[in-house]
Amino acid sequence: MSALVAVTPGAGSRPTARLRGCDPAVMLGGVRLMLACRLALAALAPERVIRYERDTLTVHVTSMPVTEVLDELGRQSGAKIQGQMRDPRDLSVEFEAVPLADALHRLLGDQNFALVYGNEGQLKSVRLLGGPQAVPAAPATAAASPANQPAAPASVMDALANHPPIAVTGRLGDVIGGHDATLLQLADLGVHHADAIVRAQAARAFIAAVDTDPALRASVLTQLNAMDEGTLSSLLRNAAGAHAEEVAMQILATARASEIRSKASAVLQRLRAGG
Repeated sequence: MSALVAVTPGAGSRPTARLRGCDPAVMLGGVRLMLACRLALAALAPERVIRYERDTLTVHVTSMPVTEVLDELGRQSGAKIQGQMRDPRDLSVEFEAVPLADALHRLLGDQNFALVYGNEGQLKSVRLLGGPQAVPAAPATAAASPANQPAAPASVMDALANHPPIAVTGRLGDVIGGHDATLLQLADLGVHHADAIVRAQAARAFIAAVDTDPALRASVLTQLNAMDEGTLSSLLRNAAGAHAEEVAMQILATARASEIRSKASAVLQRLRAGG
């Protein structure tokens, strides 16, 4: 007889075999023990819920790296997460169905970001902008510049990145999720956001900042004058897509600097001609 099988003869019947390890009572007890262990582990494990729907975010996490939260947001929304975290810390937060911009402010703290949307209103990317911007230090060559004519920054992108945030209100403030925005945020929203009102507000705020900052205006004009209208129209079409003519018209209607308006007019003509 096998060590695992007991054969019990019965009167006038064939012997029956039963595995000792398959005793129903033993099996039931094992299942109950396994379920009890799983329930205990589930009670001890921290809850992790990350849900993106209808441009809102629900998060319930304990000691979870913020980078993992962003990765899951990207996976569910199909958006690209671009840039680097300034402070890649662990999070313990709970909030339910919060508008995405507000939710990201809660997750990222004081790091700046921009949300880029497609023409149909879908989230295309979350751009991490590297933290709050401080007022830039005066250039070392500023003392040699004429009075009231600050030296232009080395590049337009440097000037935009170093410009202090500006106040925003209304629907633009709702999208930003706060009361101020960086120029990089405004540039993104002005050409990419699905809502035409938001695009217009962002463009006007961006243009006003250029108009009122002599150093930034000088940098922008230097960059514009270094390119012909064909190059500028191609750059704008690549950046703004279907909104390119709208952006050029907004600049033409809003900018106070005649040189900028002149460039915008020439670019608009190129765009309308298919150039």
